[in-house]
Amino acid sequence: MTNRRVTISVPEEIVAKAQRAVESGQSGSVSAYFTELAENEPDWADAELLATEILDEAGGSTPEDEAWVESVLGGGESSVESAA
Repeated sequence: MTNRRVTISVPEEIVAKAQRAVESGQSGSVSAYFTELAENEPDWADAELLATEILDEAGGSTPEDEAWVESVLGGGESSVESAA
């Protein structure tokens, strides 16, 4: 894997957490700490695309489907609502 330098801004508390991980030997560097986090995080964009494709194949969602999603996921727009 080729590395590319990027600049990000994160809260001081998160930087301190990353530095503690390095100091304790849990991570090789601050960059490695964030890389490991990102590698372990699901690719939500791919998951949303797949869910939208499945929903389209099924013919869309009903108001009952959307109410269920709202009850499970809480507030905010869901992929079900945006795909309908």
